[in-house]
Amino acid sequence: MAPRPVSALALLATIGCQPPAPVSPTETVSPTETVSPTETVSPTETVSATGGVSADVLATVPAVADRLVLAKVTFADLPGWADDRTAEVLPALLASCAKLARKQDHEHLGVAPYGGTAADWRSLCAAAGKVRAGDHAAARAMLERELVPYAASNNASDVGKLTGYYLAEIRASRTRRGRYQVPVYRRPPDLVSVDLTSFVDDARGRRVWGRLDKKTGTVVPYATRAEIREGALAGQKLEILWCDSKVDLLFAEIQGSARARLDDGTTVWLEFDGKNGQPYQGVGKLLREMGELAPGQGTMQGIRAWFEANPDRVDEIMDLNPSKVFFALRTRAGARGSQGVFLTPRRSMAIDRAYVAHSTPIWIETDAPVAGGTGTAPWRQLLIAQDTGGGILGPLRGDIYWGDDAVAADIAGRMGGPGRFWLLLPPGVDVVGEALTPP
Repeated sequence: MAPRPVSALALLATIGCQPPAPVSPTETVSPTETVSPTETVSPTETVSATGGVSADVLATVPAVADRLVLAKVTFADLPGWADDRTAEVLPALLASCAKLARKQDHEHLGVAPYGGTAADWRSLCAAAGKVRAGDHAAARAMLERELVPYAASNNASDVGKLTGYYLAEIRASRTRRGRYQVPVYRRPPDLVSVDLTSFVDDARGRRVWGRLDKKTGTVVPYATRAEIREGALAGQKLEILWCDSKVDLLFAEIQGSARARLDDGTTVWLEFDGKNGQPYQGVGKLLREMGELAPGQGTMQGIRAWFEANPDRVDEIMDLNPSKVFFALRTRAGARGSQGVFLTPRRSMAIDRAYVAHSTPIWIETDAPVAGGTGTAPWRQLLIAQDTGGGILGPLRGDIYWGDDAVAADIAGRMGGPGRFWLLLPPGVDVVGEALTPP
């Protein structure tokens, strides 16, 4: 059945049926965001985790409505807190502080009271700017003075899920020639996004994407990945580059940004500039459900190996994921998150802004893949919420940015499993009542 066009207001009413990616109503959104999590281990597989938690625990959590619960604790309760190289988080924190400096004191950082106002965070930002680079003890002491830790749980469970992402790389040309036959599209002019917060009281910063039909004045679903591959955008001159690998471009879309090494020897960077709003379907999950990948093979490396072994099925499998991402070109290196700041490797994280505000420091306890090896090791660090993602949904969901090199790709491509979260908030913010229960 063909999708039914709806008016903009009617589209708003569908939020309960198709929740889109989170977007804070109090901030200007950067054109980049992490679009979806790296394909990782299925929640039903057992993965060793810090404290003896395994990923199969996730499968036993009852299917009830998400509800963030924050319980005040002490810094001594944060596992591994004293061992972190805490000063390494300050560049990320100060980047977020630069964004906060542009806000009025009364402006809220997120969609719930516990995100606080800009005024609530001024003292932290001022203190962070005075810490000498590399002084971990001073950084730790400053954070302990300025913030209060809260253990986060979803209803009765304190076990969340963590994945990783990185700055992908593609090989491309500015012109279509030779092996460069895969189009990289910029944002189509008829693609629109609707911030539901202006229309729906409980939208919690959610946003939907679609196509504006100028003849009817309605917003309709945008073309799917398969329809775009078959020519839905042909003749519109939307191609900004031509890539030599459909698989590489898919991973660039999954990561939300990429470095493009051009055939003329130059390098440019791609950043997220919109998506078609179609539901994201993880390729690794699809391949597992089809019996094409064994349990534990749904990593980036496993997916890539499967595509290399089955080149004649690339379009078939990719088309099962109707989601499509559009990019913009820029010349500055690095990955920029949805807060509009360039991300700091191993210190920036994508979160669901329906629950966690940008700029929030978050203590993480999980296991991470061993770089260049096998297995995992305990990983406990402080990160700053600076990005979002279409697949990063829920109060205990995070996607850690690992960087732009081969080590980052190796770790992020294999990362996926349980973890625990602690939010560090300024004293005096409201952490009680219905504010903890976004719909």
